[in-house]
Amino acid sequence: MGKRLTRKQFMLSQILILAVGLFLIVTLYYLVNIQYRQTANPYSQGLTVTTPPKSLRMDLNQPDDDLLTFTKEVIVSGQTGPNMDVLISSQSQDLIVKSTPEGKFSTIFDLNAGVNEIRVVVFDATGDTRSETRTVYFSEEKI
Repeated sequence: MGKRLTRKQFMLSQILILAVGLFLIVTLYYLVNIQYRQTANPYSQGLTVTTPPKSLRMDLNQPDDDLLTFTKEVIVSGQTGPNMDVLISSQSQDLIVKSTPEGKFSTIFDLNAGVNEIRVVVFDATGDTRSETRTVYFSEEKI
């Protein structure tokens, strides 16, 4: 049989195995968690974080805000991106129109007697929206 270890040699070998194991664990921890850790603040290293500019736009040409009219219909028109869905809504109705390849849209919208809040909303494929609201007063009695 082989040579037996003394108690002192056995303890030294166990301490050596423990030290090597701890060294490997600490090294692995450093490699996984510290060396490749990204900073929480991207500006701390001079990096700039930007988002792409929003290209969705809508310009509502008609009707004018606070318009008083004596006709039951009003023209709603404007400009947006090409072939976009445009929702025109009031308290009593919703209407969807599609803009032309040039981005123009126009439709005739029915009014209720009294105050009409007309909201025009355009949607794009990414879920962005732009909206404008106009108040139109319709009177059946001419002044």
